[in-house]
Order: sequence, then structure tokens, then C-alpha cells
Amino acid sequence: MTKIIHIYNPLEQFEIVKFIALEGPLFGYIQIGLTNIGFYLLLASLFIILLHLLYNKEGVLGLSNTLMLCMESLFGFVLQLVKNQVGPSGQPYFPAIYSLFLFILLLNLVGLIPYSFCATAHFAFTLGLSSTIVLGVTILGLKLHGFHFFSLFVPAGTPLALVPLLTLIEAVSYVARSVSLGIRLAANMLAGHILLHLFSTFSWKFITGSFLGLLLAPLPLLFITLLYGLEIGVAFIQAFVFVLLTCSYIQDAIKLHSD
Repeated sequence: MTKIIHIYNPLEQFEIVKFIALEGPLFGYIQIGLTNIGFYLLLASLFIILLHLLYNKEGVLGLSNTLMLCMESLFGFVLQLVKNQVGPSGQPYFPAIYSLFLFILLLNLVGLIPYSFCATAHFAFTLGLSSTIVLGVTILGLKLHGFHFFSLFVPAGTPLALVPLLTLIEAVSYVARSVSLGIRLAANMLAGHILLHLFSTFSWKFITGSFLGLLLAPLPLLFITLLYGLEIGVAFIQAFVFVLLTCSYIQDAIKLHSD
């Protein structure tokens, strides 16, 4: 009798699968489907919208005082971030930055729920998001400054002979923003989830493998709890870093070399 051995792969949790798939004669050759990553992106978007609808209709539906305080604290935190990084001229972009912060934060936190799915650990999603942000910032800069926006690629005080070389370097650096911004988020979330998976699997094998492991069970459980708390902190930090860099890019597009 052949014994089937299942090898635990820490990357299995990031596999994209179909939740809903509609196909057949009614749809011809068109397949309509919803994957797990699409489901969680849609779920996060709807939750944010619903949460703010409840907040705006406090007298009708109501929210707990604790939840309202958390929302107001996040609102004030992001508003202060925009003021510090962009200045008064960045106020019109606050709603987009606030929504972006909540969206990434919620996806990061939902991904830490056991048996859920972490969308921000996928490079395709984060690179698409960061590329869209950099493209939007570029369009903003062109709208505000016209072709003078490209002076951003020429550092102030550059000797004329070095302008072509430094312009090329600055242009490559500018384009690399769309890659580095997305990779930073996905890499940190991916590494954290893999680490949690490996240590939780090892701890389970250790606890159930022997009587000594059962006696020492509080030690690995304590370590996993601390590691899980660290990952919650990383979820907040990565959302903060993402919007912080976004604010920095917006500031560059608005002020160019004025500072």
C-alpha cells in the first residue's frame, strides 16, 4: 500500500483560485469568474464604504464609541501626515491618500486572519497599484507644470556637461519608484506570512510529536503569539510607509525643486 506524504509548502496560502466561475453555452467562450484575490479586494472596498456610511449616519445605525474613536484617530493621523509631507497644497489629495491607507491596512490585517488570503503579498497587485500611483503623480505634475515638470530630472546646480548623464539617472530612478514601492509592500507581507506559517507548522509538529513537546507547549505558543503581534505591527507600518512615499511623490510633482 502506497503511503501519500503531503509536503507542506508555505507558498500554498498565496495560490490564486476561483471562488465563482460561470461558463457554458449561455456565455459562449466567455468565462466570468471571481478569484480569491478579487473577492478580498472587493470585500475590503465594500467594508470601507459601509463603515463610513455607518459613521455618517451615526444617529440612525450607530457605531460604538470605540470604533468611532479609532476612525477619527486614523482620519487625524493621515491628515497630519499629508500636512507634514505635502503641505497645505496637498489637502485636495487627502481623500485619495486616506482611502489608500485604509485599503492597504485592511488588506494587511485581513490577511493575518487564519485561513484567509493576503492580497498585498502578491507582487502583481502591489506593482499594479504602485505603477498606477506613479502614473497618476506624473499626470498631476504635467497638468500643474506642463513640460517644466521634466526639470525634476535635472538636479539643481548640475554642471551643463553632466546634465545628460544625470537626467538619465534621475529618469531611471523615477521610473523605479513604481517598482520599489510595490515590491517593498509585497516582500514584507510575503516574508511575514511565510515566517508565521513555518513556525506554526514547526510548533504543531513539536507539540504533538512527543510528551516533552506537550509539556513545553507554552514556549512555542508564546513565541508565535509575539510573532503574530509583530506582524500586526508590520501591517500598520507597511500601510504607513506606502502612503508616506505616495505623499512624497505628490510633493515632488507639486513643488518640483522649489524646496
